[in-house]
Amino acid sequence: MTTYFDQEESIATALGDQLPQTLLTIAQRFIAQNPALPYVYRAFSRAGFFNLEDGRYDLNLKDKLPQAKNGQKAYIFGQQWSDVEKDFGFLVSCYSPVTFHVNGELVYQPTVLEEVSLPMKRLVMVRLKKGFNTFLVKCTKTASGFGCRLGTHKPQWEPINIHSPFVERAGQSGWVYSEAIDQDLYADGSIPDRATSERATRLDWFPRTHWNNTKQTPPRRIFGAEEGCILAWSALRAERPGTHEITLTGTAQSPIDLWVDGVRHLAGFTGPIALTLPLGHGQHAVLVRCVATGAEDWGFRLTSTDGEFILPQPVRGSDSPWLYAGPFPRDLPIDSPAEWQTLQRLLPGSAGDTYWRIDAPDMWVRPFVENELYGRWTYPLGVTLYGILQTGRLTGRADLVDYVTRHVAMIATMHAVALWDKQTYGYPGINHQLAWMDALDDCGSFGSLMLEAQSGELDSAVHAVADTIADHMRNRQERQPDGAFYRHLPGTFAENTLWADDLYMCVPFLCRYCRLSGDRAYLDDAAAQFLLFKKYLFIPEYKILSHVYDFKHHAATEVPWGRGNGWALFSLSELLAVLPPDHPQFNALRAFYNELCEGYLALQGEQGLWHQVLTHPDAYAETSCTSMFTYAFARGIRLGWMDETLRGQALVAIERAWSGLTRIAVDKFGNVHGVCRGSLYSFTPEYYKEKLLWNLNDAHGTGIVMLAGIEVGKLRNMLAVAG
Repeated sequence: MTTYFDQEESIATALGDQLPQTLLTIAQRFIAQNPALPYVYRAFSRAGFFNLEDGRYDLNLKDKLPQAKNGQKAYIFGQQWSDVEKDFGFLVSCYSPVTFHVNGELVYQPTVLEEVSLPMKRLVMVRLKKGFNTFLVKCTKTASGFGCRLGTHKPQWEPINIHSPFVERAGQSGWVYSEAIDQDLYADGSIPDRATSERATRLDWFPRTHWNNTKQTPPRRIFGAEEGCILAWSALRAERPGTHEITLTGTAQSPIDLWVDGVRHLAGFTGPIALTLPLGHGQHAVLVRCVATGAEDWGFRLTSTDGEFILPQPVRGSDSPWLYAGPFPRDLPIDSPAEWQTLQRLLPGSAGDTYWRIDAPDMWVRPFVENELYGRWTYPLGVTLYGILQTGRLTGRADLVDYVTRHVAMIATMHAVALWDKQTYGYPGINHQLAWMDALDDCGSFGSLMLEAQSGELDSAVHAVADTIADHMRNRQERQPDGAFYRHLPGTFAENTLWADDLYMCVPFLCRYCRLSGDRAYLDDAAAQFLLFKKYLFIPEYKILSHVYDFKHHAATEVPWGRGNGWALFSLSELLAVLPPDHPQFNALRAFYNELCEGYLALQGEQGLWHQVLTHPDAYAETSCTSMFTYAFARGIRLGWMDETLRGQALVAIERAWSGLTRIAVDKFGNVHGVCRGSLYSFTPEYYKEKLLWNLNDAHGTGIVMLAGIEVGKLRNMLAVAG
């Protein structure tokens, strides 16, 4: 018997059978722990290290320190914040001998083979502490190279965002590296404190953060002799209450236009600036369009009396109040300054799309998602937000619906920036899975939620993301010769496999994109996938599914993992809800639905929950598969797909399951217990039972518990009316 907490702490004990309040408690707990925090914008030097296609940093010092001699050493230093203590995996491969230190502890030293073989990758597992973790890579220059490649082994799931150390660089993103020296200053394993000053280390650190020549105006320092025009964006903060006059003073060495709060006050102006404006208390947007003439000193300087220039949007690691962008064509039209005063889109520069910079050498602004579960695009979050969205709709809670729609809009609006960020720096700071997109679970689940969350006319950014996902599924996602989606993924553990999970990663999106596009081929594809997956995964003696079919071994695993089966039945209910009864595959899919229901109903556990391995009663009672079965059973009865011979048994099973979830899996605070974490796969049930354990409030199960409760409530209402 599985026990997650004392029964006195269950939500059933606290609320009884108040179903809407139970759903709200779960949703509100999630939102309270994952508030709607924005992306973080940080200064990043393009003279530093970029990422490779696999997400790792290319810490190659060969070109950074060309004068270094063989045998000399240099240090690469960075830090990473962790919200919790956790295990984290790094992949390391070497250009030369290196050592990798985490929080002062040596965690990696290459073998003699590794230090001269770049293709060799070592997985290094590290225990990160809560708070800042300091990383130091000691590199020795040899004829083979200088440095290493280092980064996360799960770039889509656990991206690494390196923060710059030292007080002079506080808030900036990116590694720093030292000059090459003859002796090891940190031979005893000590490392410089992240909050110390660079000067205290007695080393020169790069990339540089300050200009050597400060006499030129900021635009000239940043853009050099470029011709055309640049934009400068700031905010003027007036601190005195009421409206009063504030004077802007300075010099325009080349023609400028100046807008304050969208109103143009200077046009093509050159010379001394003395502009007095009546401004009220608060922050006022300032935009300058400055012509770049290519002269020795072009640009502008601007100060204010009784007011202070500040950054118009928070950018960590910048001590300048201005952001700059360009160059643009000299005759750049600006009809609406507000359209340009944003960090949420790219700007059409003279040489292609561009973004904002700050007044430091080759220093650019980059967005990063630094929240654990808000503003991220992952397939578990797709289901979690689906549950919150439907809970908000059921209970009339506009705040819950708004939480989901803002999350979706935040990602979709910034996706073009994310792709540019990836193209420019090797790997993006946001939208990691969506930008990566080499498998169905990178796009389908959250893509389905994204379309479900839209009401009324579809936002153009959302439409663009949806079109990209549809193109991936139709034209780029690998298929077997019979058309079945599978995971090609060469060189990974999942190479040449087909997973029951992927029915949810494709079918709900295909159904919703069919509705969006009007192209029935997407719905036909969704229907075909189910029958193809049945061919590979169905276990006829139990009428349930194997988790995975491995084409390397030409065999199914024959292990019926609970959530893998849950994904399948959940997705089949999504498909049958929109598949026309006259569709050629409708009857076959309805029959498959009933076969699966019969198999699952026979395996319900004594506590009302299904087990982690469905055919093993000694496996733990698992929350997410129980919720998915409950959802799909209730829908099948309510919408008429379930055979009459199963209906009575299913009604009892649904109530037992919901009672079990509220007594065993959900506590009175809305915490969800017993949700299996994200899985690999195995041909043995022991992996699923003994190694694939559950997490508290795992996003794989939180939303589906809410969705199960919603369907239970709808079914009860239908039965009450039928009476």
